[in-house]
Amino acid sequence: MDIPIRTGTATDLTHTIKNGMTIYVGDAVPRVSKFKTLAKDGVNLSVITLGSHTGTHVDAPAHFVKGGRPLDELSVDAFVGEAAVLDLSGVEAGSAIRASHLDAHAGEVRKGDIVLINTGYGRRWNDPRARRRYTYLGGDAAEWLVKKKVKAVGIDYLSVEGFGAPKPVAHVTLLSHGIPIIESLNGNISSLGRRVFFVCLPIKVGGCDGAPARAMAYQLEGGR
Repeated sequence: MDIPIRTGTATDLTHTIKNGMTIYVGDAVPRVSKFKTLAKDGVNLSVITLGSHTGTHVDAPAHFVKGGRPLDELSVDAFVGEAAVLDLSGVEAGSAIRASHLDAHAGEVRKGDIVLINTGYGRRWNDPRARRRYTYLGGDAAEWLVKKKVKAVGIDYLSVEGFGAPKPVAHVTLLSHGIPIIESLNGNISSLGRRVFFVCLPIKVGGCDGAPARAMAYQLEGGR
């Protein structure tokens, strides 16, 4: 794969999994603890307990779609490739991103792209006030992305869905069309240019609805 990467330095878009970290309200609380130590056992070994949607993670179709494919059945090609980075931080805080907002970026999104959405909330990761009120993806915006035939969608906060939404319209719209979702990218997304080479590697958990991932981006030549 001949990719015109401008620099060999990756921008890390991943949140660190740790005790006390930000999680979606009501999700499993992650815990990292020592199981063995060098002093006692001659080796350091930790136990990590966490939900499948902890920190930076991937949603597979099985998350919301009956009969949808689990994570381990998805091709890794869905999480590697050129990405369009859309700055939607100007959308009113706590409201939905609409198709009309995306129309302004229509020329930036190509068929087969991964689309990464910067809402500005990646910089508010540790703000507890943001956890129930953040900018999210409206159903018509999700439909817009489906029509563009993108291969994955990422966002820089806890969910593409509004908190406590009665129906998971954005999730179902994307996942039912085989478009996996990457949630909780970190605030470094705001430093990216318009086009990047994106790599997101979720843990391969058998039969699961999702898993934490390591996500990173490389600036492309001309990506600005």
